[in-house]
Amino acid sequence: MEMRFAEGGFTEPGPGACWMRMRVPLVEGEPVGALDRVLVAADSGNGISAAVDFGRYVFVNSDLTVHLHRHPAGEWVGVQARTSVDPAGIGLADSVLHDEKGPLGRGAQSLFVAPRA
Repeated sequence: MEMRFAEGGFTEPGPGACWMRMRVPLVEGEPVGALDRVLVAADSGNGISAAVDFGRYVFVNSDLTVHLHRHPAGEWVGVQARTSVDPAGIGLADSVLHDEKGPLGRGAQSLFVAPRA
C-alpha cells in the first residue's frame, strides 16, 4: 500500500486519516477492482487510529463490516478512523471511507486487545 497521512500516523496513538492506494494486486495475476481497493483500505482503520501502543498491546481484528452508499471511484481511498478500547479488551475501529468524489461509506472493525506477553 502507498499511504499518505493527513492526520496522525502509525506511531501516534489516536484518531487518524490516511489516503491509500494499492501498489500490487491482492491476488497475483488478478485485476484490482474499485471494491477491492475500498475493502483493503477499510481493513486498515485500526492500524491508523490505534488507541494504545502497538509495542505493548496485541490487536486482533475479529470482524470487518463495510457499508457503502455508492460505487467507489478512483485509485485512492481515504480512511478517517477512530479506535475505542475498553479496559476488558473489547474495541471498535470506526472509519469513514472516502474516494475522489467524497464520503463513500463506513467501515467497522471489532477488536480484541490484550497486553503482549
